[in-house]
Amino acid sequence: MTKKNTLLALMLLVMISASALDIPKGTFYFDNSLTKYSVVKFVFGSYSNPESYVMTMTNEGNNLWSITIPETVTGMYRYCFAETSILDGLHQETFPNLKDRISNTLGEKRTTTCELSIPVGWVFTPTSGNNWASGSWRNPNGSSVGYSGTLPVMFINTDGAVPITSKEDYVYAEYYIDNMGIDGIDNVGSKDAPELMQIRGRGNYTWIDFDKKPYRLKLENKTALLGMKRNRHWALMANADDNYSGLRNTVGYELSRRLGMAWTPSQEPLEVVLNGDYIGLYMLTEIIRVDPDRVDITEQADYETDRFSITGGWLVEIDNYQEEEQVRTVEGNGKSIYSTYKSPEHLSDEQRTYLTGLINTTNAAIYVNDKSNNGWEKYIDVDELARFYIVQELLDDTESFHGSCYWHKDNGDSTKIMFGPVWDFGNAFHRGTDRFIYDRPAFTQTWIGEIAKFPHFQEVVKKHWDRFELLRYSGLDDFIDAFINKIYHATMSDAARWPQYSNADILYDRDTFKDFLHNKHDWLAEQWGEPEKVVGDVNLDGVVTAADITLIYDILLGNVALDDDLEILADVNQDGSLTAADVTRLYDILLGNYQPPVEETAIVINVQCPFAPHLYSWVYHNGVNTTLNGNWPGEVMTETRITSDGTVWWTQRFDVDYDTINIIFNAGNSQHQTQNIEGLAPGNHYFIYDGNKTYERVEF
Repeated sequence: MTKKNTLLALMLLVMISASALDIPKGTFYFDNSLTKYSVVKFVFGSYSNPESYVMTMTNEGNNLWSITIPETVTGMYRYCFAETSILDGLHQETFPNLKDRISNTLGEKRTTTCELSIPVGWVFTPTSGNNWASGSWRNPNGSSVGYSGTLPVMFINTDGAVPITSKEDYVYAEYYIDNMGIDGIDNVGSKDAPELMQIRGRGNYTWIDFDKKPYRLKLENKTALLGMKRNRHWALMANADDNYSGLRNTVGYELSRRLGMAWTPSQEPLEVVLNGDYIGLYMLTEIIRVDPDRVDITEQADYETDRFSITGGWLVEIDNYQEEEQVRTVEGNGKSIYSTYKSPEHLSDEQRTYLTGLINTTNAAIYVNDKSNNGWEKYIDVDELARFYIVQELLDDTESFHGSCYWHKDNGDSTKIMFGPVWDFGNAFHRGTDRFIYDRPAFTQTWIGEIAKFPHFQEVVKKHWDRFELLRYSGLDDFIDAFINKIYHATMSDAARWPQYSNADILYDRDTFKDFLHNKHDWLAEQWGEPEKVVGDVNLDGVVTAADITLIYDILLGNVALDDDLEILADVNQDGSLTAADVTRLYDILLGNYQPPVEETAIVINVQCPFAPHLYSWVYHNGVNTTLNGNWPGEVMTETRITSDGTVWWTQRFDVDYDTINIIFNAGNSQHQTQNIEGLAPGNHYFIYDGNKTYERVEF
């Protein structure tokens, strides 16, 4: 153990935090029953430093091997478990090279490399005994004990341990949340001093057809749970109907935020123990209700009769079920519209007449033969509808305008129907990704198929799509990866508790979901066109005009709120701040006096790699190949920069008088080189290169 601790101390000095992966303080284990290695060694490396590490694990008997980490090691790249003759200690070579030497040069056995976080106390279990055996982490306590301890746990005990059998009648209960030692999350109550709540079932199909039930919570006091805003009203979403590990709702809500919708429900993952029984992984979610921190409209009284007061606020769901508290009308295509009013909850005759009239008048304005007549926009806010619609299209949610489709309207004769908030993406990605949601849908799609025929609506959709493409699409994969890593171990525990709804192969779920999302995004980009970013086009209308200058003036004068998107667009001279100099730059562009400086014609290559790679570059001009940085294999990249999240990028700049250049990343030889990467135009280009033959192009 002394040797091991000394080695770890050395490692902690040399490693830097450049990756999201850590080796946490504590003990973890390896199940050797399948691999049958004679000795088990833990092999890993940092993300940016050219070193790797080998540590022998301790045989605890019964094919269980352990290793204890005295202090958290940050900046880990990847790891594997191996039966190798390589000695313990620090090795002056990259992790990819070391693990290849183990398998290919020495012919020794190892598991596949892994990049998931290591949970303290858990066991890594390979799935076969062969060389390069894959595997995953499992709860050492087994399926009967329950929660993983890697997420906060909510403990709920109903009075008298009575079961929750109704979605109408609340049951009184006590609760507390144990943060399980997770930084940034507060405990709520305790086992000895719990808080009070009421709990009942919720949902329709999900309540009736699944053993893992969703619940509605009403706390005695407004409380900020898991970092979300204080409120009494919450939902525990079971996600038993989501075979993509909860990604449908999670990504749907994130897209809503990125599209800039007025309000999007927040959610946080946690595990739940109900009356002493572990019931799995849930999403604690803000429910949709009229509230200053949620749907911020004037609250309308039940049974109101005043003519002006009944104009709003309305919170209505386009429903797929017939409910008692509902207005039923007929769409212009002959299909029924079920409008379940959520606020107010009970209607006077005057309120019912107003709501029915509003729906019918809007419907009539939509179903006109002349699609240049945009009269329906008097009743529906076209911008919020376009944002809402793009979210549904990106997830191919065929039930989006059929059920769990909310709209709201504030008080006043001139206020409009505002679609949203988004809710329930349970029917996302259940078919192909090469058609619009209103094209042969599985369910009735209220209004949207007819609205899509209006050219002006398509123009507004294109405007919001372009903004999303230019500013908000990049980084979605990283968001998905972070969420999956966060819930990974809890998903294993949930799958053990509910094998009939198993999401045990969470990485397969993640990759399949990404494929669907990328395919639908790419298909939509083909239909709506790729946006062209024009320098100075602050309002994203495709051209630079005096309107852009007016918009910047309004921002500087405080007449227009400056959001993240506008801050990027309005910084015309790209100096990192919005000043009068940006107005001057806009004037120069309009007058034709602006000439892009050298910085805007340079080609800059940025790459993440476990070591400093070679970069070979050339141009093909007038039938001749001309190298730009030496003969093959090119020069080693020496310049680096570190972004705010700690990521290290190797970078090289080319100030050349060519329209495009071509490059190859390599490890100094032809055995470890990428294919040709051709046609790189002026600007920044970002890549991830594994040091062998594989690269990925990324966008920012």
